[in-house]
Amino acid sequence: MNRLVLIGNGFDLAHGLKTRYCDFMLNLIKRTLYNAEFNYLVKGKQGQRHEHTVTHKDYLLFGIQIFDKASFFYLKQEIHKIDSFDALTAFFGQHGLTLSFPEVITSKTPFGKEFSYTSILKTMIDALTTRNLKWVDVEGAYYQSLLTILNQFDKHGNQIYDENSKAEIGILNTELDYLKIQLEIYLSAIMPKHIPDNLGVRGINFWSKIKGKFSASEQGRLSLTEEQKFPEQVHILNFNYTPTFSYYGSHGTCPDNPDVQVAINHIHGELNKLHNPLIFGYGDETDGHYSVMEKLNDNTLFQHIKSFGYFKTDNYHRLLRFLDSDQYQIYIIGHSCGLSDRVMLKHIFEHKKCKSIQIFYHQREDGSDDYIEKTQEISRHFENKSAMREKVVPKLNCLPVSGLNLAINGTR
Repeated sequence: MNRLVLIGNGFDLAHGLKTRYCDFMLNLIKRTLYNAEFNYLVKGKQGQRHEHTVTHKDYLLFGIQIFDKASFFYLKQEIHKIDSFDALTAFFGQHGLTLSFPEVITSKTPFGKEFSYTSILKTMIDALTTRNLKWVDVEGAYYQSLLTILNQFDKHGNQIYDENSKAEIGILNTELDYLKIQLEIYLSAIMPKHIPDNLGVRGINFWSKIKGKFSASEQGRLSLTEEQKFPEQVHILNFNYTPTFSYYGSHGTCPDNPDVQVAINHIHGELNKLHNPLIFGYGDETDGHYSVMEKLNDNTLFQHIKSFGYFKTDNYHRLLRFLDSDQYQIYIIGHSCGLSDRVMLKHIFEHKKCKSIQIFYHQREDGSDDYIEKTQEISRHFENKSAMREKVVPKLNCLPVSGLNLAINGTR
């Protein structure tokens, strides 16, 4: 029997890395503020409005309108101190700044027709002022925006998919392209410059769990023999873009199971690796609207559908070969199990050789945890709910992520 380990963003968060969507977006706006300040110093005139704009592929994405006067010269230190969206909102109000988004876009056609457009960036930033968002929410919001553009009908009930629709799809894809580029820049900047050569007992404890024997409850429930109590292969399926997993060395130590084979699969790509580019988008081909998209015969609709990104490498095929090779148990470490990876997760969870799903849940500071929420997310990938209840390990036999001893000196 083997073990499949799903690594998600919670793994990076457990190491103190600011890889949440809100961390990224706050940093993006702060960097834009720094650029706005520089441009104001060069071009701005006291008493006059100045706007710093951000464009990508000749599309205006958003702007910062500056109404203040000389005080803006002294804001750099204040910008640096902004640590939340509440603080950002207060900063904008205090200094007469406005974050603006285009409501009308001019299509790139010979006639340049104008049409209204609701920016996904605006939608996500507005949402961040009231609640926290996960990366899966961003990918879901992209897909919902895509469907909103497609679900337009005339008075006779006929679907409208015209030049305006195509132009809206173009700007939507441009916004996600921009986010993807900026995300790679951001993550590259925040990763520690030096990876510890020796993680000591932390590394050993971590690998002892990952490579270690199946729990007594699972050995009994699955009727494992003495020879089957340890996994023969471990497949690390890393959904993060970051190399955090590499901090634990080359398949570190586990004295009880030294011969286990370990493979690391960066399924969504790696930072700054041309041979394994980042995959960012949506991955639910089972959605009822997907077949409608296919019938429209427009490839731009699939620019950010994950399945087509998987064709760029053999990562997905490596996963499939592992799933088909033998029975396996799943460890979930920091993965949201949201719908943006539905096709892959559905195949993994419902596979006839998947025998067990063990959750390493997030323990919050107030003592609560996300175990139940995680099971609810997992259930959405199962058509056979009875099979889901048989496979998910009860909380009594699970551990919080901290039980893996993830902390690394200097990164927490």
